[in-house]
Amino acid sequence: MIALNGTMSDERNFRSYYYEKVGFRAIEEKKSIELLLKDKPIDVEKLRQYCLRFPVSARYRHYLWKVILGVIPASQDSQEFVMKDRRKQYDYLKHALEIMRRVDDNTPSSTLFLKMFLIEEGLLSFQDTGLVQRHQSYVSLAESISQMVEDPFDAYWITKRFHKMFKNTYQDVVPALPEKVKTLLRKEDVDGKLVSHLTTCDLWDILPIKQWFSSCFASVLPEIPFERVMDKLIGGSVMILVYVAVALLLTLKRPLLTMHSRTDVLKYLTQVPEDSGDILVNTAIDMWEKHGHHLIKSDSPGPNSRLPS
Repeated sequence: MIALNGTMSDERNFRSYYYEKVGFRAIEEKKSIELLLKDKPIDVEKLRQYCLRFPVSARYRHYLWKVILGVIPASQDSQEFVMKDRRKQYDYLKHALEIMRRVDDNTPSSTLFLKMFLIEEGLLSFQDTGLVQRHQSYVSLAESISQMVEDPFDAYWITKRFHKMFKNTYQDVVPALPEKVKTLLRKEDVDGKLVSHLTTCDLWDILPIKQWFSSCFASVLPEIPFERVMDKLIGGSVMILVYVAVALLLTLKRPLLTMHSRTDVLKYLTQVPEDSGDILVNTAIDMWEKHGHHLIKSDSPGPNSRLPS
């Protein structure tokens, strides 16, 4: 039975590899997503599964995000009405901040989004001093999403809904992830040099893992690799963050081995070099798939499809 299962698995892997090489997989994925989007109403759970199991095309990505995050409803007949209502809400919040003289034409979109979010939640303080620093993860997320999504209206709502999803769904899971990074890195660092270097130079505790996770690598990863990580998070896999952290350390292993200063290491890990982003995320997703996280419904509590507006 074991041999039979192994043979069947090998055959499936070879067939998938062959189809991908001749371009069939891309055709299959395109047909799959187009069929999913024709469902009335759209099956949100199937969209999540699609994000986990397939690369998401740029053509559909932001629409998928908005449906999964509840920015727009799964019922196509209601989407236009809801979008108009969302836009009015966006304009009202922005206008209110302008009247209060808390924003102007020179305010960065990330700061605008933060203040809009805080005033909507009833949490906007009277003073701006230290506001951005206290909410740096939100600002980083808003900045990265603003660069990916052309329409500021869409960018705001995706930022807000993703932030709420991440906080509501993963806040109890994230504190345990740094230890998982150490465990996985020990397995994947084949020659053990990086792990040994981090231990010998007492660098483990200064690795910005918590900051990476709190912002989901926003402002750390280049735009396109970051979008691919967002796909998996929105699909329901918080564990992708662990694999990205390990892949980041392994991808930058050579320069890290030359650094002994805690300050130098921390500064170097603040932002991934542009030419390393794709390699890093490819490595992360390969490891993530190898461990089967793309096949399960979710590796943590699934995103709530009924988030508060």
